[in-house]
Amino acid sequence: MSELQGPLKIFEFSRRESFAAFFLITAILIGTGIKYSIDQHWWLPETEVVDTDPESIKLKIDLNRAEWYELIILPGIGENKARAIVEYRKEAGRFKTIEQLCEVSGIGTETVKRIKDLVFVDERN
Repeated sequence: MSELQGPLKIFEFSRRESFAAFFLITAILIGTGIKYSIDQHWWLPETEVVDTDPESIKLKIDLNRAEWYELIILPGIGENKARAIVEYRKEAGRFKTIEQLCEVSGIGTETVKRIKDLVFVDERN
């Protein structure tokens, strides 16, 4: 029996060592969870790849979920129009069609034609 007590003794921890081990394991698990959630980009709006050519990758932006700072990358949409789109969505509700953008102050049919292939409307949420 004395032969078994020797090797098992290395797994005995003092109260302080047990607390330190618990703290380190907990910190590693929390850090791994944070890293995983950051890598998944769950907070970003849904996008759809339009063209897989690395030279011209384009993404479609959901008009019902995008924030103003995401909309300003669209041609003909500056900061003021992007903010107007978000404000319109807050007041009038979700977009049903892309053409509904014409109801936003400062956006006409020409602008809608320019960005039609770069946006989409997702009515699920």
